[in-house]
Amino acid sequence: MCSIKKHKFRSAFLLSFIILAALAIGGRLYWINAHYPSPKVEIYELKDTVQLGSYEITFCNWQWGNGQLMHQVYPGYRLLPDESGNDYPEELMRLGIAELRITKIKNDDSTVDLTKIYYESGAWGNMFDTELMYGINPELQKLVFKLDKGESVKIHMPITMIDQQFSDKHWREIDSRTFCIVLQYYPDKILFKCPVSN
Repeated sequence: MCSIKKHKFRSAFLLSFIILAALAIGGRLYWINAHYPSPKVEIYELKDTVQLGSYEITFCNWQWGNGQLMHQVYPGYRLLPDESGNDYPEELMRLGIAELRITKIKNDDSTVDLTKIYYESGAWGNMFDTELMYGINPELQKLVFKLDKGESVKIHMPITMIDQQFSDKHWREIDSRTFCIVLQYYPDKILFKCPVSN
């Protein structure tokens, strides 16, 4: 009789603990979402212009290809040579290049910070390739810079990727995958959707 009471007590205690833990976790999730809501997502496409603060950014052009494109736009660049000095196979790499025109529309001291811009596709995300960025933008001296009102610059934003960053299934579908350029994450997530090649 005593063991039955102990078993019921343990079961009741365990059930109470589970309910309290679920309430505590649920309450914490509610508090986080109430204080830090998910950002509203604004999606723009090729040829669209978006205003961010004192600047307008236009998505002017998009190029997509394998390692051959990389050698065309920046001859001599080697993404991942192996220990023997051999280049990574061209068919196992991809390069995307977005041409963005950035124009200052207000007279203030604000800057453009290219390090805040990144690419994403589903759960995959990455910054631009810095060495390639400077290589295909020879006039670019800094990643954070200031323009005068009415001044405009064109920036080529490269993203590189290789097969090892994706599962076999996702790599087979890489050329039909949607990639986005994230210009701002919070409070509103603002991005350009890159055209799909296939």
